[in-house]
Amino acid sequence: MGMAASQARWISLAARKSNVEYEGQQINQARLALSNQSAELWNQLYQMDVPSPPSTTDFSTTEYTFSDGDADQAITSIRSADYTDADGVHYNSYVTYSQKVNEYKGIRNTNSNPQVQYVAGTEEGEAGYYMIGTKKVSCLNTVDREDNSADSVWPSYETELDQIAVDWPDSQLAKDWANYKAGDTTALDNIFFWTDSSGNVNFASGTSTTGDSLASCAADPSASLHSYYADTQETTKEVSKYALIDYDADGRATAMQLEGSSAVYTLETSTKTDENAYNDAMNKYYYEQALYDKKVQDINAKTEQIQTEDRTLELRLKQLDTEQNALQTEMDAVKKVISKNVESTFKTFGE
Repeated sequence: MGMAASQARWISLAARKSNVEYEGQQINQARLALSNQSAELWNQLYQMDVPSPPSTTDFSTTEYTFSDGDADQAITSIRSADYTDADGVHYNSYVTYSQKVNEYKGIRNTNSNPQVQYVAGTEEGEAGYYMIGTKKVSCLNTVDREDNSADSVWPSYETELDQIAVDWPDSQLAKDWANYKAGDTTALDNIFFWTDSSGNVNFASGTSTTGDSLASCAADPSASLHSYYADTQETTKEVSKYALIDYDADGRATAMQLEGSSAVYTLETSTKTDENAYNDAMNKYYYEQALYDKKVQDINAKTEQIQTEDRTLELRLKQLDTEQNALQTEMDAVKKVISKNVESTFKTFGE
């Protein structure tokens, strides 16, 4: 191989080696970028909060009940207190409990399509009257208010109407009854009554300004009739009192003495779980878990793609390394040829 050819070969090999080294640098930079992407994905994974399923204890409350001899009463709240009454009894708590009581109440019925009819009076002097279905309705002015016998119905009617007027003061019935109590006996002409299938004596107005009277329903079958009766109803009332409460070692209330009473009630404990709230929390957990799993899958998929690209680049880098070694070997060989050519040339001129 001549001097010129050897030098040209060496320059060509050097150029190829330079290109290989440059491509290797580009691959290393690409692998570094992939490494940064992979690290960012892992950081996202580590920073994600793993959803935790709700515990029933988070939605459970301790409920206390006690028996006052008549019924079980449920305590709705217990607050700390520091109160001493006039007798020197110190109370450490303020409790609110639900108490079931029987109260005499005025009750309103809304009767849709009551089938009210008015039967006109006869020429023989019989007064007109209302019918509800097949039941004849009586006017209150027909009741003997002077009857003091044990069979008199007036005292019970009077008691019922007094209660209805208290509980439904804006009704026409209450206004008419108030006028009667004020001395206007003609007000009874507008009050009618009948006994329903449950044995309750119902009262209703003959006419009213609210369109819910017997006359209105007789004229318009689609109108609603309001009737009223009084009866004893079981209701629940909230009662709040100071109390002296004993607690066990676990902090649970065991006994209670209410303000103004010497009776000590044993407190029964039960745990109540808000099932609806717990189910809502579980549904939220399932949703958050699904989102978490989806994000993990996305990160794993992206990571796998990065790893595949990195393995491809690594394989190419090994190929470049092999090529560079081969080029270096060939360059060394060409260099020796060039050195021999130089040596032989200088020897020729030296001779």
